[in-house]
Amino acid sequence: MTQTVLELKNVSKVYALTPGSSKEAQGRRAAIDNVSLTLCAGQIYGFAGLNGAGKTTSIKAALGLIRPDSGSIELFGAPIDHAAFNNIGFCPEKPVFYETLTASEIVDFSGRLLNISADEARKKEILNKVGLYDDRHKRVGAFSKGMQQRLGIACAMLHDPALYILDEPASGLDPLGRRLVKDILKELKQAGKTVFFSTHIISDISEICDKIAIIHKGHILFEGGVDEFCPEHKNGEERFVKIVQDYDNKTSVPAAESA
Repeated sequence: MTQTVLELKNVSKVYALTPGSSKEAQGRRAAIDNVSLTLCAGQIYGFAGLNGAGKTTSIKAALGLIRPDSGSIELFGAPIDHAAFNNIGFCPEKPVFYETLTASEIVDFSGRLLNISADEARKKEILNKVGLYDDRHKRVGAFSKGMQQRLGIACAMLHDPALYILDEPASGLDPLGRRLVKDILKELKQAGKTVFFSTHIISDISEICDKIAIIHKGHILFEGGVDEFCPEHKNGEERFVKIVQDYDNKTSVPAAESA
């Protein structure tokens, strides 16, 4: 039986709207609403949605960085606890580093935060995997966005976790950078790891994922296998747009009715 690595059940998170909002009279807004999804061991899972759809909020809830208002979350078949985080590698959408440190020093620093020591062999291995070993002595402040993104992934790999949670790992990268990130994710799967990543680049999901969920305005509109999402290898972007537009058309209130 395949192990469930991450499961969200009917998870919701509501935030108060900021003063001056056009919807201020409503008072509160659901960032995610009854989000349910299941990630099994060995999968690459693509979490797709437009900007502001609820991807990062869902990830923060899964990592225990925010407390949902309702619903439940399990990691490795049990409720969230600190021990589970030792087996997770996380990279945010925009990793932030001390710019005066070198890539090698950043890996050392990450190791201290994780309470582990990174020997030279391990540092060489992970920096090679992300294409940064030759740049290990350069200050991170001189790195491009893509290089910093890859360094964040290297830090997530340091303790060899079973589950990787990556928030928009290919966002803003050029085609070569995106290709390298996709190759890294495929190599992690081949090594028996499980990968959950968010994106709005649908072609990447169609290419490398086993399973996909689409989130829009805080709601899960689709969850299933990539073959189900793109039967007969049809255009995934068109399928995504249709799902989102169908939901918007279904939930919109005509002006005449709302008057």
